[in-house]
Amino acid sequence: MIRYTRHMHQLSSGRVDGVRIAYERCGSGFPILLLHGWPQTRRMWRHVAPALARRFTVVTADLRGYGDSDPADDPDAYDKRTMAEDMLALMDELGFPRFLAVGHDRGARAVRRMAADHPDRLVGGCLLDIMPMEWVFNQGKDGYARRYYHWYFFLQRGLAEAVVAAAPRPIALHQFAGARVSLDGADVEHYVEMFSRPHSIQATLGDYRTAFEVDRPRWEAALAEDERIAVPLQILWGGAGNLRDAPILDEWRRRAEDVRGRAIEGSAHYIPEEQPDQVVRAIVEFADELGLP
Repeated sequence: MIRYTRHMHQLSSGRVDGVRIAYERCGSGFPILLLHGWPQTRRMWRHVAPALARRFTVVTADLRGYGDSDPADDPDAYDKRTMAEDMLALMDELGFPRFLAVGHDRGARAVRRMAADHPDRLVGGCLLDIMPMEWVFNQGKDGYARRYYHWYFFLQRGLAEAVVAAAPRPIALHQFAGARVSLDGADVEHYVEMFSRPHSIQATLGDYRTAFEVDRPRWEAALAEDERIAVPLQILWGGAGNLRDAPILDEWRRRAEDVRGRAIEGSAHYIPEEQPDQVVRAIVEFADELGLP
């Protein structure tokens, strides 16, 4: 039986001082960090982590302001560099100088930042169901504006706070409406409850706002200078999801030197929950390609 240990960890490194990060750890072997997306928590890995833990040490963590992790004092301290530093500090204090990082949605954006800023720390990065954010912000036409409406709505300071605070439940439930496999009602209720808290709403808005105001300009500058990520990347996306007609691998290859990936069939956006077995197989294949024990 795979046993979980649950922790609240007080970070003590530099810019992330004072933020407690909630995480769970299971298994033994080479370390893998799993990061969730929005509007979820580390619970989204409940089907994936136990399978990976048969071979690896698996750490699932809540991003700052999400789940059981503390929010930032500064409502704008949610740029992906800061989120990446949270997780690097956590892995430092767990004694893992090098690891494989896997992220879905917002968590994948933190993994991308880790891979760019700290290639010495990551043996590889697996990004689940994302396009480069700077690409997405330039796709305000066709179906993309409808699919990514919330990216733009969350930028409206004051208005977004009022609307989301008044109706957190339908906003959260709307995100799961496109799933190809029904998620368990108890899990959806957990996500709705976690998202509905005032500090989680603030974290969500800060996350998306800093993506536009801070992260996007950084990535656009890197693209203009042809600065490419050296860490090997695996890109996985839902074959029936928002990215089904996007030039996924082509765009990632403009930004990274070593890219491979494939669609996860029978899945929309929430692939670790919709098709966990396929996700586990893909991650294990990637680990084998990297020569991990």
